Amino acid sequence: MPAVLPLLLVSLAALGGLLVLGLGFSLDATAITIGLPMLLGLAALVVWWGRPKQMLIGALFFTAPIDVSKALVAPIDQFYSPGLYLTVGHACLLLLAAVWLGWRLVVERRLPPFGPLDAWVLLFLALVWGGALRSAQGELAVASALSFSLGVLGFYVASHALDKRSDWRIALQACLWVLLLQLAYVLLQFVTESPLSLPGSKAIQVGSVLTFGGTGQTFRPIGFFAHPNALANHVALAMAPLLGLVMLGRRRLPPLVWWGALAAFGAAALQLLLSLSRGGWASAVVGMSLVVAVFWYRRVIRTRQVMAGGVVLLLGVLMAVAAYPAILQRLTAPDDRATESRLILNNQALAIIETAPWVGVGYGSYNRAAYETVAPAFALISPEYQKNLLELVVHNHYLLLAAELGIPAAVYFVLLMLVFLRLPWTVPHWRDPALYALAIGLSGSVACQLLFLNSDNYYADIRVFMMWLMLGLLRGVCRQGRREAQALPAAAPGVVA
Repeated sequence: MPAVLPLLLVSLAALGGLLVLGLGFSLDATAITIGLPMLLGLAALVVWWGRPKQMLIGALFFTAPIDVSKALVAPIDQFYSPGLYLTVGHACLLLLAAVWLGWRLVVERRLPPFGPLDAWVLLFLALVWGGALRSAQGELAVASALSFSLGVLGFYVASHALDKRSDWRIALQACLWVLLLQLAYVLLQFVTESPLSLPGSKAIQVGSVLTFGGTGQTFRPIGFFAHPNALANHVALAMAPLLGLVMLGRRRLPPLVWWGALAAFGAAALQLLLSLSRGGWASAVVGMSLVVAVFWYRRVIRTRQVMAGGVVLLLGVLMAVAAYPAILQRLTAPDDRATESRLILNNQALAIIETAPWVGVGYGSYNRAAYETVAPAFALISPEYQKNLLELVVHNHYLLLAAELGIPAAVYFVLLMLVFLRLPWTVPHWRDPALYALAIGLSGSVACQLLFLNSDNYYADIRVFMMWLMLGLLRGVCRQGRREAQALPAAAPGVVA
């Protein structure tokens, strides 16, 4: 009976959470007829399988990059703020958090863990909430802060709930499978030249067609997201850790794991090319270069292997350009004023920052401040162009943070990201080469994200959610490596130093 009681409590919590989620989808017919039966089916599987935490871990990392959502607090037409959207990934996260914390408190009778890095992240979240509570956007700003908080919750749960090797295997398998499934969907979109939006997706039709000045246009697939750049962000983040696993070689990894990583890496690379995202291409190169440099420095790979890999990469790029000339056009042809728009938006953001450099205009208030602050660059463009730009948010996350929360908060965010970037180097010895490769790869993902944040619009959307999940994975992998290092003598053989 003692063994049955925890399972019963966990199953009831999962069922209750799923029912609450179903009610949260309101009376939308699609959600009721499709979403709720699927959620109840997941609850039934949890009860039948008897391993609710691991099943919810798999569900979280499989559904996190699927941008199907329901608006709980929708943005208004004027003075845009992100609002609060509940995605399937958010639902799985909330259930996993409830199951894990409930088990820890009720069954194990232990308090939730809380380390220094948790405190530093919580401090940044407090800055976001402080900006939201004093924002002129009112309830909409609070809803946006709640959306951001779901990402931070994902970081905390991924940092601490995944504490067994079986947890890591399930999370990685889920990430690999969703990448492969998305490839099939991207190819279908590419062939049909249609977004093929999923039910509940908020796909932006404008971003799906790219115009090369007077030289024609091409279609950009969006995958499971609302915009091609979001697809590029997802696959670019995945490529660095996948490359790390591939470069370990088949002698250090089980054959199935190595071949799975190679297949997923190829799937991610193809999707990144088809997305035609210049920011995604550059960010992926930065992330993977960090992995290659660290592996070469630590002598995991040799110089001739790096050179051979460079030749393969060059040949692959040449073949891709020959097969799909739009890749070269994306770099050389006119971009329908996309670069010009970004520069003007940056100028506008700098003008907003000058009005409140220390504390910002308030979280979620950027668009309102854009209407109240005239950017110097606006004097050089037409009123129609100005009107179009006023509907946008600056495509630079650092400038957005500085405008809404102040320059000190933006600097603090950058320093926090740098702390995550160097986490693998805080582990004195790595016992498991695969775990080491994953840690260095995720560090490469941080470097990739640091560059991508400089060129696209990140607010409190699904990309921010995935970013914090990725940071949580990195922190969790390094915690596991540190535990194994403490249990292993420094001079033990097989240790990756």
